[in-house]
Amino acid sequence: MKIVLLGTSSAVPTLTRGLSSTALIRDGDIFLFDCGEGTQLQIMRAGIKRSHIHSIFIGHLHGDHLYGIAGLISTLHLDGREEPLNVFGPEGLRTFLNAAFRTGDLDFKFGLKVHEFPRGFRGRVLDENEYYVEALPLDHSIFCLGWRFQEKDRPGEFNLDRTIELEIPRGPLFGKLQRGETITLDDGRVIAPDQVVGPKRPGKSVAYCLDTQFTERSIELAHDCTALVHETTFGSEESDMARERKHSTMEDAARVAKEAGVETLIATHFSSRYDGRQLGRIADEARKSFEQITIGRDLLEIDI
Repeated sequence: MKIVLLGTSSAVPTLTRGLSSTALIRDGDIFLFDCGEGTQLQIMRAGIKRSHIHSIFIGHLHGDHLYGIAGLISTLHLDGREEPLNVFGPEGLRTFLNAAFRTGDLDFKFGLKVHEFPRGFRGRVLDENEYYVEALPLDHSIFCLGWRFQEKDRPGEFNLDRTIELEIPRGPLFGKLQRGETITLDDGRVIAPDQVVGPKRPGKSVAYCLDTQFTERSIELAHDCTALVHETTFGSEESDMARERKHSTMEDAARVAKEAGVETLIATHFSSRYDGRQLGRIADEARKSFEQITIGRDLLEIDI
């Protein structure tokens, strides 16, 4: 999997940072988290194929996370898209989209599936064969959902050398063992899967927490994640402002990462008051609590 940060500014864009949007790319499918103004331009700059967008997740209905979605969907319509598009978000998202598209009298050729969730919702919103996505409410000035993309456990590694030692004939029996089925050989021996297949391999996971002040729910959502994308709007010197506006400092995000046991923290959603040098200083302070911090920047790609 790969994360591409498309926009890392909070509230307003700057000359070097666009508004909130993050792409998660897995096996060619693109999962877009938030869609601030200018997102489709950033998608093109990143070399991402917008035709491969599988689903869009909108955490809350503030404009810096939302106002780019109507333009992006309109472009997908002009592209001649035929595959259905999933859009997930809080109640009110459908009203916003209906208002945007009513004025343009658009007749989509693809199915636009809008999934809305009421205040306080938590649960699984998407469930596929190899992965699922869960939502959990964060703590912001309006109802805001955090998201967790979780790969399901993968089968253990198949030990070919061991099958040769056990004289298991190649063919359908291999497939049965890999699917977890016990087999019986012609000579009467019973072979269990764990004799030739290693333990299941845990899937990778990404938690996305924008916007929110520090909350135990972020820790719950990000528990044991491979990567945590968390807002870091302010430095610690502005902690009072962060509390007042229900945003996080980078220290807050580092605490979430540490207590959740994540492998890496990806910091994003920076106030326009900070330049790159100031963000470096803020991150150095936060690394005293949690070392593995990546300072986000627009179009940064991170393999996970």
